[in-house]
Amino acid sequence: MKKIFFPVIVVLMLGISCKKKDKAIDKKIKDTISVSTDSVKTKQEEISLHSDNSEDAKSDLDYQQVNENDFKKWKGEYLLDYIDYAGENDGTKLKAKLTLDSNEDGHFYVWYETPNDTAKIGMHHVYGSFGRADDRNTAIKFLPMVIVDGENTGIDLDYFLYSKDGKFFIKSDMILSEDGNSRELPIQKIK
Repeated sequence: MKKIFFPVIVVLMLGISCKKKDKAIDKKIKDTISVSTDSVKTKQEEISLHSDNSEDAKSDLDYQQVNENDFKKWKGEYLLDYIDYAGENDGTKLKAKLTLDSNEDGHFYVWYETPNDTAKIGMHHVYGSFGRADDRNTAIKFLPMVIVDGENTGIDLDYFLYSKDGKFFIKSDMILSEDGNSRELPIQKIK
């Protein structure tokens, strides 16, 4: 009798433990699926939040060229002298110079200068044209065409130039603020 009873008990115990493992595996799979769908929803929310920014949603091909008459307001040279927040916080300055000669001819220079040194480090010189960013002529977008000097770092080389109350502002991924984001920064029109 012991010979029959012992194998029956072993088979029952194995069956019960397998059911528990199956339930545990099912629960893990359901939890994983739940977490995955939650992360997908979060990514979709991030994408929809990001796409609400109409500037970022447009392709460079979506911008109409600024006409010559509207461009007169923008023509000239601009200079930005700013703290390099993306660097090592050693007092390095980030400098940008814009030369806007015509609606089809613009130059964007970005470089760094360390304290007590005027050498231009990490110089980027990009050539391009300009597109209308709005219908009221309060913003234009630099549409880069050729990197003249420097290397392609994968960062967008374009920028937006804004006009508000007679002052000018620049927004570019090449120029980060203290929180690591690009935002509108005042830029001085020198010519």
